[in-house]
Amino acid sequence: MLIAAQPNTLFKPGRNCYRATSARRAALLVDGDAYFRAFAHAALRARHSIIIVGWDFHSQTRLHLNAPGVPDLLGDFLNFLVGRNRRLRVYILAWDYPLVFAKGREPPVGSEDGWQAHRGITFHYDGNCPLRGALHQKIVVIDGTVAFCGGMDLTVGRWDTPAHEWCDSHRTNVGETEPYAPVHDVMLIVDSGAARALHSIASERWREATGRALPTAVTRSDPWPESVVPILADVTVGVARTVPAWGDRAAIAEVESLYLDMIAAAKRFIYIENQYFTAKSLGEALAARLAEPNGPEIIAVLRLASPGWLEEPTMTALRSELLRKLRDADLHGRFRAWYPDTPGQPCCDVHSKLMVVDDEWLRVGSANFANRSMGLDTECDLVVEARRDPAKRAGIAAARNALLAEHLGVAPHEVEDVFALSGSLRATVESLAGRSGRTLRPFEQLDTPSSAILALATGVADPECAPVVTGELPVPATAASP
Repeated sequence: MLIAAQPNTLFKPGRNCYRATSARRAALLVDGDAYFRAFAHAALRARHSIIIVGWDFHSQTRLHLNAPGVPDLLGDFLNFLVGRNRRLRVYILAWDYPLVFAKGREPPVGSEDGWQAHRGITFHYDGNCPLRGALHQKIVVIDGTVAFCGGMDLTVGRWDTPAHEWCDSHRTNVGETEPYAPVHDVMLIVDSGAARALHSIASERWREATGRALPTAVTRSDPWPESVVPILADVTVGVARTVPAWGDRAAIAEVESLYLDMIAAAKRFIYIENQYFTAKSLGEALAARLAEPNGPEIIAVLRLASPGWLEEPTMTALRSELLRKLRDADLHGRFRAWYPDTPGQPCCDVHSKLMVVDDEWLRVGSANFANRSMGLDTECDLVVEARRDPAKRAGIAAARNALLAEHLGVAPHEVEDVFALSGSLRATVESLAGRSGRTLRPFEQLDTPSSAILALATGVADPECAPVVTGELPVPATAASP
């Protein structure tokens, strides 16, 4: 059932969201261990279909289930599911990436060295993207009634726990001997109307990629994992997309429009977690709010460094430019940007794409705070809206407190208590920073990038729109994971 836009809602279908719908249950899954377990437990309860849409998929992904008789590697796990249930079908759509992204990927599915999928599993690569664009959505829908959306692909190098211990041997990919670096990420699990909306988006993309339709989801099953406790009940959910123009397909910019509307609606604070911090239009909107005498606080938790030979200098340069712009606009001392740090250990990589505004809106999705996510890459975000309901706002606040507590190495109640006394997210972080070995540190020194690096960044790594094809050889976007 569609919910019409109302005065106390941001959602405007046709402009800033694909659909304004509802979820009977919603929960934030923080870090890979929580997501992989929730996905696996829901998949074990699937009766009819599992749909996976992603930037990447790797059959050798460890699920870390430790369940007797259940395979631990993703490919074996999916083969096991369809092998025991002849009615179950699995559909996987992964980005048909260029060779520059081949590092860390497995051989093509069905090839001599690739994963051999059960006949009940249908796998397709999707290349319906403009030059330098990517299918970047991360969506899983189970039986059309439970769905996941956020920043994590079902692939290697994503699993971690909130402890982010450097010596955790579980964070080791198949065929490797050393753990990869700690990584922080989030997913949102929803059911009912929101799950059906994600099923529709996945079905549209599947039809475009394959020319065939997915089966209609008609089931009374409830694959919601019993281990996941909902933080929100009977909540309004907006679904926003970025879809670049391609052939006869018109561009869709709901992700950017809803971001701008959320920034404009903020009264007390905007809390951001993101892998990147480079989007020009969003940065201008934040700067305008900082210039207001009584505007909101803006707190950003970002990764310190980016991997990749092209990504590190270019995306870091654009981030430095935006941070400098916001500092200049911050006439009233309401902006701070931080990164996770554990002395003596590599920093935890922030891969999440999350925004919380006034504990009224909780946003989780695939879209980075980057230019390419506004118009070039294909994205999908969910925004949960409290509609001023105290119980729902408390649920969002609890999720925000838990996220900051994880970064600061303290208990969630400490974040809650300090924020209740100060009324300021900035003061809360500054008060609690440094109390633990794990903490948040501010970005202090910002390098001044050269004009050549900035040109490379805006023209190649993070363009605002799809480039015009002139017949010249395309330049790869970046060799690192978005």
